[in-house]
Amino acid sequence: MSENQDELKVQIKAWLKAQNIPRNEFAAACFVSPNTLRNWLAKVAIPKDKEALIRLMMEKTEGEKKLKEAARANWKPFAVLLSAEDYKLIEEAAKRDNMTVEEWAEATLIKDAQKRMKNYYDDESSILNDTPMAAEIPEEYGAPKPSSPSSSSSSAPSSPRRKPRR
Repeated sequence: MSENQDELKVQIKAWLKAQNIPRNEFAAACFVSPNTLRNWLAKVAIPKDKEALIRLMMEKTEGEKKLKEAARANWKPFAVLLSAEDYKLIEEAAKRDNMTVEEWAEATLIKDAQKRMKNYYDDESSILNDTPMAAEIPEEYGAPKPSSPSSSSSSAPSSPRRKPRR
């Protein structure tokens, strides 16, 4: 195995850790089994075609990171104080979407603001009446839907149930 491969393996391990990518997911992205990936990173030479694929994945991530850093030069940061419970909720939603909390919050805020502005300009009254906002639709963002007192288990179901077959 060449010194170049040894260096690449160190880079791959560091990149996987930095990107928080599980090895089994990375193996799937390389179209190999987790055992094959384990062998590559330990002792077996990485085939040239797979090496090229891995280098492309790593370069793409670095390119995206550089673009984002350049864009952030013009961004205005702000902080939001959350309860531990709310933060945990957002953290779980971000994890489900394979994002950091910051990335998820950014995407969610922008999506919500775009929805509000579109509805505002399409019909100024709809923003107040028709459009559910992020705080009103937690299930869309990974939170369980809160139960309201009016929707107790003793109330009649909203749709008719079928009778069991005999």
